[in-house]
Amino acid sequence: MKQSEGERNHPEVQKIFDQQSREIHIRVDRGFKILLLIQWLVAIVVGILVTPSTWVGSFSGAVENALVGLVFGGLFSLPAIYCVHVFAGERFTRYLVAASQMCFSILFIYLAGGRIESHFHVFVSLAALAFYKDVGVLGWASFIVIADHILRGHLLPMSLYGQEEHAQWRWIEHSLWILLEDIILIIGIERLRFELQEMAYSKFQLMKAREEALQLSSIKSSFLSNMSHEIRTPLNSIIGFADILRDTPLDEEQQGYVGTIHRCSDSLLHLLNDVLDISKIENGLLQIDRHRFDIKELHKDIHRIFAVKCQEKGLQLQVHVDETIPSFALGDSHRLRQILMNLVGNAVKFTDKGSIHVSLHRDPLVESRYHWAIRDTGRGIKKENLNKLFRSFVQEDATVSRTHGGTGLGLMICKNLVELMGGNIVVDSKVGEGTVFSFTLPLDEA
Repeated sequence: MKQSEGERNHPEVQKIFDQQSREIHIRVDRGFKILLLIQWLVAIVVGILVTPSTWVGSFSGAVENALVGLVFGGLFSLPAIYCVHVFAGERFTRYLVAASQMCFSILFIYLAGGRIESHFHVFVSLAALAFYKDVGVLGWASFIVIADHILRGHLLPMSLYGQEEHAQWRWIEHSLWILLEDIILIIGIERLRFELQEMAYSKFQLMKAREEALQLSSIKSSFLSNMSHEIRTPLNSIIGFADILRDTPLDEEQQGYVGTIHRCSDSLLHLLNDVLDISKIENGLLQIDRHRFDIKELHKDIHRIFAVKCQEKGLQLQVHVDETIPSFALGDSHRLRQILMNLVGNAVKFTDKGSIHVSLHRDPLVESRYHWAIRDTGRGIKKENLNKLFRSFVQEDATVSRTHGGTGLGLMICKNLVELMGGNIVVDSKVGEGTVFSFTLPLDEA
């Protein structure tokens, strides 16, 4: 509990609260900038149309009253409008805006000849000023209008109430109504300020949690990097000695053992690479290298790499590159190879009969955009499982890793690599018919 109270009083929480309040003050300032201009025009119109029909009209005409609205409306609005334009969000600006707004209330009451309905402008103005969520502004505005009621109520009651009889103490009634509205508005303001404070505290907690998560992620990345280095050194030795041992005279059973060592070591090496790539992606450290490469030769390599495995499984492997594709392109060939290796490798892994077809063609509308499609005639994927494919450590079902191996990292890495290079990837599949992984990438002709 004490820790929570301490965090609520943290300077950063107050800083967030002040920033939120300032944003509110700026928005309200700009709103009053428009309102003051409108009221200036309305004051002129009221001076022309309404004032001549009141007791003021007995000694002044429409032109004189329009001039009153023009001059005093300008005096009340222009300084505040200037401050809003130059010093929006500042404390003195909102106090000047409050003074200008209440002066307009005083002006409208005078131009209306003190009619009782004109006093409602005071209450509407106070309600509008409450949007600042600043009790001080509300108190300052109330002080101005109450002072005006006291002075004019004694010196010139006709301009305030439209009559001189029984007007001496009416300012008390009007002041009480203003104070009553102030009480209601202050309760609302304090409630809103409390909610703003809670929002600031929640935002502070989110920022703190994010910083902790980033710190933990950094520690995790450092740990993975160090562990990868430590594991790679003996693992490369195991793979190297397995290759040497395979070239020595061995019987059939021993050859099987060496093959198992080699396959398991190679699988572990791929897992290490995938985990490191995921870590780099999560921390924004994965760099995309843009260079010139032979795009057709890259696809020939893909065909050579998987041709033997497809022959062993009795699969047909076709790699088709459209004739309009140029020989050389600008992009990251290493990451493109990684994407194709993952997608074609998955197609081979999950296809027991039929064929695998890799195609590449240009977008007919945007020549610099290339479209790949990897089709297989494998087991297919259930519709409800399609959305899970691109998540870390997630596979279609529990039997996949047991039957075919893998960790569920490959597709997540593919998705992130494609998006980092400015493309997108989608999947379409039907159970029992096969799956199509399609992705697009922007590549410039070299």
